Amino acid sequence: MIANLIFIVTSVLLNALAQILLKAGMKNFSNIDLKNNVIQTVMSIAINPYIICGFISYGISILLWLWVLSKVDVSYAYPFQALGYIVVTILAWLLFQENINLTRIIALIFITLGLIILALSARAN
Repeated sequence: MIANLIFIVTSVLLNALAQILLKAGMKNFSNIDLKNNVIQTVMSIAINPYIICGFISYGISILLWLWVLSKVDVSYAYPFQALGYIVVTILAWLLFQENINLTRIIALIFITLGLIILALSARAN
């Protein structure tokens, strides 16, 4: 059961990492103009190292998630995707200085409590 939880959390964390990497890669493209130089813009995005690493992170995350789905009830595993909200919010605050107001903090606390209860529910079964 612990191994399954490790794979679930690893998949979710890689998915969250992918979001952060994609955001980092797109910071250079804040003014995307799809009317002019579309091919050049798409190519610039496609060769950005952060974007590439983000897609790799997504790919590994998906492979791990497929393994998880083959071993664990989806009703148990899927709610752990909410862990990604927590991780992404904290990393966005740390790396990109994004604002986290009190309402978001309270919401993250509720999500955390829900995930703890969910994780403990596996022991009850």
